[in-house]
Amino acid sequence: MALLLAFVSFTTFAQRGGGNATPEQRAENQTKTLSENLKLSDDQQKKVYDLSLVRAKKMQELRDAQNMDREQMRASMETFNTELAKILTVEQQEKYKTMLEDRRNNRGGGGGGGGPRN
Repeated sequence: MALLLAFVSFTTFAQRGGGNATPEQRAENQTKTLSENLKLSDDQQKKVYDLSLVRAKKMQELRDAQNMDREQMRASMETFNTELAKILTVEQQEKYKTMLEDRRNNRGGGGGGGGPRN
């Protein structure tokens, strides 16, 4: 359940780059936001960017195929969260969880569509 919550929140979080952003732009925006909020080291920033880019390309592939397979999306999210946890310190992981919860609460919290896109 926590992973599903993280996925919904993180997907919304990652979409800040806009609907027409390239995978590279999405990865850059996501890395910048995480770096600012979690105080990532240079090494962590590089690893987070690489991880974000792989996921952004996979999500773009799913969008282009127009099948939006939820199982593939969930698998992509689980892989991302597992790998991200390996990059972050325990303190950063806790702060990240708090960020996701705050973001979810600020969006009204309900299930459904995840709020408007910017």
